[in-house]
Amino acid sequence: MKKLLVLLIAACFCLVPTMALAGNTSPTLYLEIYMLDYDPDDPGPPPANLCVHPSRPLVGELPCFSPKAPYNFGIVPIHIGKLDTDPAKGGVLAPGWPLPCGPGGGYDVISVGVAKTGTAVTYVGITGCPGFLQGPGTPPAAILFAATTACHDWLDHPCYVKYMSTTAMTATFFTIVANTDDGLIQLINCQLGQEIPAVGGGAQWGGTKSIVCGLDPTAVDLTTWGNIKGLYR
Repeated sequence: MKKLLVLLIAACFCLVPTMALAGNTSPTLYLEIYMLDYDPDDPGPPPANLCVHPSRPLVGELPCFSPKAPYNFGIVPIHIGKLDTDPAKGGVLAPGWPLPCGPGGGYDVISVGVAKTGTAVTYVGITGCPGFLQGPGTPPAAILFAATTACHDWLDHPCYVKYMSTTAMTATFFTIVANTDDGLIQLINCQLGQEIPAVGGGAQWGGTKSIVCGLDPTAVDLTTWGNIKGLYR
């Protein structure tokens, strides 16, 4: 998988003019969290907000805190913000994966890890969202997902991690860390260039909220109430 990515990156840099390789100025990774009383993949399909950011634009804070109930599932999607795809800023979402590589923001590959601290919870598994394929690695310490169809904007989550609570309702914290396989927190953008994103915030499950959830870190696009409701169908 990684050898393939290196080859594609090399091909892209040979085929695309230098000015088209800007990628994303300041990509930033966040975690969201939702609690469900059932495994969203058994039998599925999962609620839309696990794979698609729930509103455009988000009003208020990111959903980085959730109460905790005994033997429920904590679902932790990875959210990628500050991608340079805002039309008002001249951004263009490239055709992306595979070649040709186009101009503009967006992402094709994410490589991270997710660590937990605080009250113990049980790791259940990881699920790739539509349009993404899981690469090698042992999650949640080593998470690698690549786009299978096209370049993705901030609205698309690449995957979500699943945990189960015990009877302890005190706080568990989730944090984005480096992928233990390559020691990096990394994105590959729509031109197949490697980027090291910032970590914008983690998530808290249970206890009294002490985490500070960030405000909407994404580009603001106009939408309608019908489009927002459609994300939950």
